Amino acid sequence: MTDKNVQNRPARSSVTAHLETCRPDSLWYVGLVTLAGAFLTGAEVSGWRLAAAWAAVTLGWLASLYGGDYFDRRLDATAKPHRPIPSGRMTPRAAFTGMVTTIVIGLALAVAVNPSNIALVALSLVLGVSYSRFLKARGVWGNLVRGGPTATAFLLGTMAVQTTPPLPPPHLLPIALVFWLHDSASNLVGTLCDVDSDRAGGYMTVPARYGDATALRVLHVLNAAWLVGAVAFPITAGEPENLSAYFGFLAVSVALTVVSTAILVTSDRPISRRTGLRAHEILVVERLVLASGFILLAGRPLTGFALLAATAGLTVLAQSWMRARHQPGRHSW
Repeated sequence: MTDKNVQNRPARSSVTAHLETCRPDSLWYVGLVTLAGAFLTGAEVSGWRLAAAWAAVTLGWLASLYGGDYFDRRLDATAKPHRPIPSGRMTPRAAFTGMVTTIVIGLALAVAVNPSNIALVALSLVLGVSYSRFLKARGVWGNLVRGGPTATAFLLGTMAVQTTPPLPPPHLLPIALVFWLHDSASNLVGTLCDVDSDRAGGYMTVPARYGDATALRVLHVLNAAWLVGAVAFPITAGEPENLSAYFGFLAVSVALTVVSTAILVTSDRPISRRTGLRAHEILVVERLVLASGFILLAGRPLTGFALLAATAGLTVLAQSWMRARHQPGRHSW
């Protein structure tokens, strides 16, 4: 679809297209991860630094979504014609501009709170572009690379509230790994939703190349890995009196993960797109619980509960809207 054709579309349609690209049902998670990193440092936290760090990583997340729509536009033209670019509601130029704009503003905010954050932003950019351009079609490597930006978001949070030393606290690095593995697992579930279109477009994801059974085995390994870390590492990162609240949230996170996985394991083969979306929708809420749990681990229970309530509420509302627009078929469960 050309830029000229899209110019004739109503403004409302264009706004809706941008909302679909920004995926408000998954937008709030990465900011929670960043806030968890900031609070876990134990440093004095100022409001403007928290706000800037949250905005920086959220803009980075938006950049990855705009970039995904831009780089996948040819695949989507065949497999997902309802997407903003193939449907003619957004131009490729608009998606590219959205990506560049959010990167630039996010970079400025990240560097404002700590100049050393430029290294994390650069790493996130490399990981995001590598995923969209090359590694999405390379099996589990794509899943692992896609989980990386969430880990860098956590580290950016740790560096946003302390400028000396200019590096993330070493004792928090294992928690960044937990988020890395967790989001790699979540991304793998996402690929189960798009097996047919990925295979048709030559994107050899794990389920597209090896089938559902192998994908589920890899998923079990990734889930086990992040869970081991989520149980073991917080003992070194938080105060003992905060562990019970954290493990309560972790128990909820694990329960939701089990429900999501059970939906996939017990479904018919091949796993349908609708089933995959249902499982992934649960994980979208589950990861909010996990990130909020780490805020409780930092000794901020009221903040953790308030942020979880707000982000989960916004997510559920957005999911109900996205079912009918962004991902057809979900409304018929």
